[in-house]
Amino acid sequence: MVNIRSMVKIHSMVYNRSLVTAALILCPLTAIASDDKGINTTLMYGVDTNPHQLSSALTPTEQNFAAGEFKLRTNFFKTIYISTKANKSVYFDDARADEFNGSASIALKSDFKIFKRKFKYKIAANYRSKDQTYVSKNTGLVATFGGQSIADRYDSEQTNYLAELSYKPYRYLKFDLAYKQRDKSYEEFEIAGLSNLDYAHQEYFLGMEYKASEVGKFYLNAAFRQREYLDKRTKDLDGLDIGVDILDSNLIYDYHTVNIGYIYRPSKDIRWKYAYNYQDRSDNGSGYFDANSGYLSIAGKYRLGDYHFFKSRIKYSRFSFINQLDQTEDPLEEDAKEKDGISLMIGYEWIVATLFDSNFAVYIELEHSNFDNTNLVFAYERSMASAGIRWSGF
Repeated sequence: MVNIRSMVKIHSMVYNRSLVTAALILCPLTAIASDDKGINTTLMYGVDTNPHQLSSALTPTEQNFAAGEFKLRTNFFKTIYISTKANKSVYFDDARADEFNGSASIALKSDFKIFKRKFKYKIAANYRSKDQTYVSKNTGLVATFGGQSIADRYDSEQTNYLAELSYKPYRYLKFDLAYKQRDKSYEEFEIAGLSNLDYAHQEYFLGMEYKASEVGKFYLNAAFRQREYLDKRTKDLDGLDIGVDILDSNLIYDYHTVNIGYIYRPSKDIRWKYAYNYQDRSDNGSGYFDANSGYLSIAGKYRLGDYHFFKSRIKYSRFSFINQLDQTEDPLEEDAKEKDGISLMIGYEWIVATLFDSNFAVYIELEHSNFDNTNLVFAYERSMASAGIRWSGF
């Protein structure tokens, strides 16, 4: 019998990889004729105290790693924009922590007028691929299910589409209306009882920007998103069956999101961004997966002269279930667990040489995160320090 789902998945993978190939070919060809072209290459070496985000009970081991990133962007006549990005991290003594991410994007940007009113629009497609190893937070080992390895459980490919319309009735006010779609597929396993994580979702977005002064602007946006899983069940919330899959159900999430922020730029050398996010999630079943989350962040950038750049960020994040009063251990960790914590980042970059339209820089970056959890299996602390070189130009 022909497996229709497998055929669709293979077709999707072929299409997605074709998008990456086309972007990789087109970027070099268009660089000569482009006004907004760019190449950015980064190499780094660092130390990671907890690459798998394990709890202290599992005694995480500090690891040295190296990473590289390559970004390329170009455009045709400031109308068609193409970009690619790839990054790879390698841990010298723990290959399970290695990770690869790749993406390719193409976008059409232009404008039109209706009764002398000018509108801008953007139509875009993006493909992303991720390769990583699933290490269980319950054991600290490569995850298994039914006695079989599911190391590639979270390897994924996704395609995103966007249609956006912008209108600026006044110099200080702008409105954005957008529709977004995503199709995401994960590694598929033929193991009895193991659900498939593939999903599709649609999002409707409305945003507003208000320029309060020459040095600052506010933004406010809201979005509704509906995510449907192709092979995942809702769960029971009542009695002895709490957490048990409801047969013949199909899990759907509804998300309601609000973002509020302020961007302050008193000079061309200083930029501050204050952001607040709140999201409510509800499922289409008993409410077992109902949750709310949010974050509050402050990020800053400072340029000292022409060659020295500083950046920093502090972020408080929280995710909590509404109806699950007692978290139980779950060998399948694809559902976000409750967390409450803070992350910090500071960085410095020094452009040590310039040649024509290119820069060569060295940089250092420090990061630290600490998250609590009602289930101690998912509480962790992590610090990272890295130093590297960066070349950008054209």
